[in-house]
Amino acid sequence: MAIQDFKDQLEVFDFLYKLIDDNKATLGVKYVARLDEELLPEYPAVLLTLEGPTTRQQHATRVFKVEWHCDVWVFHAELTVGKAIRSRQDVELATNVRKLIHTKFTLDDHIIFGFVDGEFPGRALRRVGGKQSTIVSTRLTWSGENRVLYQDS
Repeated sequence: MAIQDFKDQLEVFDFLYKLIDDNKATLGVKYVARLDEELLPEYPAVLLTLEGPTTRQQHATRVFKVEWHCDVWVFHAELTVGKAIRSRQDVELATNVRKLIHTKFTLDDHIIFGFVDGEFPGRALRRVGGKQSTIVSTRLTWSGENRVLYQDS
């Protein structure tokens, strides 16, 4: 039996970031950003954030069940007059990011289980400096869980 050793949200976050960044060429992603990074020099781009909660529940004697949440934003392109609806390629890109993440349900045996539990297509307003733009986007929400000893939590 593998020992799941991730105890903190940054371990999960770094794993997911590296997974997507290492596979960006295969996905067709030009840039991968983290946390509050504002500048996305090229599209399509992916932004990973930790805006969801980390929760702990009593699980067993001296063990918590810890649940982490990450948002994976797929920014397809700036919205232009000629692009009023999301194209098939936008849906395929978000689907391929989800499928890539799903190749690592246990993050290489570091957690018990994690998966993309939501996909939300739409538009995102992004402001960089004084400039605001509307970007065709898909927000993927990821949840994962692990058991963590009290002393490690």
